[in-house]
Amino acid sequence: MARPTGVTQQTPSRIASRPTTTTRSPGSSNAQVEELSRQLMETRLTVNGLEKERDFYFGKLGEIEVLCQDEGEATPFIQKILDILYATEDGFAAPEDVEDVSPPPEEEEYYFI
Repeated sequence: MARPTGVTQQTPSRIASRPTTTTRSPGSSNAQVEELSRQLMETRLTVNGLEKERDFYFGKLGEIEVLCQDEGEATPFIQKILDILYATEDGFAAPEDVEDVSPPPEEEEYYFI
């Protein structure tokens, strides 16, 4: 098609462009992935260790609870221990006893030495 006389094609003074991204070498990306993978593995190990420790101390508290219940509420000392074991934080309500609920499956026990 021919252009009409006297009309020139103008180029926009500013061309809209996509935001530029910094280019990184593949080695830099690999190093970053490796570092993040290392951090993730370290976090997982920390969580596993904390869960084992939590379960260990929870088991001890359960044993103390059974011993106190076996002794009954005969002494004020036993009653104080039971009060501490059954105390709740502000805003936290302990679940009501529910009948006909099967216990959770048994898990491996972990012991710290």
